[in-house]
Amino acid sequence: MITAFLFDFNGTLMRSPPWMALELRDLPRAALAQLAEAGHIQPRDEHQLARAEAVFHERRAAAEASHRESSHVDDLTAILKALDLQAAASPDLIAETVAWLHRRCLPTVELMASVPEMLQGLRQLGLRLGIVSNAAFAPFLTWTLERFGLLGYFETVVVSADVAVRKPGHAIFRIALTRLGLTESAAAYVGDDFVKDVKAAKELNMRAIWYRPNGDGPPSSDSLRPDGSRLPPGEGVRPDAVVTSHDQIPLLAEQWLSAAD
Repeated sequence: MITAFLFDFNGTLMRSPPWMALELRDLPRAALAQLAEAGHIQPRDEHQLARAEAVFHERRAAAEASHRESSHVDDLTAILKALDLQAAASPDLIAETVAWLHRRCLPTVELMASVPEMLQGLRQLGLRLGIVSNAAFAPFLTWTLERFGLLGYFETVVVSADVAVRKPGHAIFRIALTRLGLTESAAAYVGDDFVKDVKAAKELNMRAIWYRPNGDGPPSSDSLRPDGSRLPPGEGVRPDAVVTSHDQIPLLAEQWLSAAD
């Protein structure tokens, strides 16, 4: 019987293109510019900036391939070392710089439609809630949830930067389940990424809900055509449900709970 719903964060509960740009691309130049503006280092030339970007992208690619997370604090530390600037920035200053860059993204966050109502609906059904997210700076999730008054809905928020593992690896899901004291079959996972969310959850014997806001069809795996043409090429895994809006999720949960009685 399903007793908990776990959620992806970016692209599922919220979106912020500037934050994702910082996560994936912009950290090196933004951090070095901030350190220079504050007088801790001299402005870097284009060659040095390119070197910083190369270090960052190598680390992000390695994290993606290994399912082992690299935090932005560690990334910036490695960038400064590669540029022989490690003496210019203490660990506290590095952490403060990363935090400042992430806080700057907070005003750009948009909550997906009907998320508060969805969470309230699931809570009213007696379901426990959690988040499992890839993110290179964990406090940003807490700040965002607090900003929208949603943090109290979640019993656990597992962020890859905190636990050093990331989706689609299974370890990060198991951490969340262990914290909640649940078996895999007692949880459903909701996410927008087929491989990192749907496929990974199904491999763990969790129920998987594919959130496709630009898709079509009812919240059911029956909305997938028999030839699987809506799935990524070569994928045989099927989600337990497909939803296009958050208000469909409590209705789906209610159906599952009724079927289990």
